[in-house]
Amino acid sequence: MTHVLDQALVRTILEHPTDYPWRMQNIGLLALRLDDRREFRLHVWDPESCVGEPPVHDHPFDFTSTVIVGELVNTRYVEDPNGTEHWRHRYRPGDEDDRHTDAVRLTASETILSSGDRYRQLATELHSSRQTPGTVTLLQFGPFEERELTVCLEPGAPWVSALARPAT
Repeated sequence: MTHVLDQALVRTILEHPTDYPWRMQNIGLLALRLDDRREFRLHVWDPESCVGEPPVHDHPFDFTSTVIVGELVNTRYVEDPNGTEHWRHRYRPGDEDDRHTDAVRLTASETILSSGDRYRQLATELHSSRQTPGTVTLLQFGPFEERELTVCLEPGAPWVSALARPAT
């Protein structure tokens, strides 16, 4: 899709939001699946409803994200003995309560993206993102990979579930 087509699709959906089955996540994310194959998803970001700080995490799929409106900062993390200490939690999808935890040191690299910008994120790359309120992104996902997932939190930060719930 082109950015103009992406904007037209998003505008049509957002003009009639109650016609769609939106899902909410505690990271300040309102999400809508756009197809039955779960390849495309629309995100509307509300950072003020994020529980705690945005977590450093990976995904069970690669994805490409296009910023339709607004701005976000995508921060990628790599292990570095001189980095900031985090508690690394590893778990299987659907089983967040059975986590294994250890310490890891991470360094960060930020990229600022605005309307029309696109970025690719590999499943195993650790990242976090911060958005201006009302930022809208359109994502295309690669195949789901059944693997252990990772969330890294600063010491003392509470665990926040990644499970989505119906939005009201």
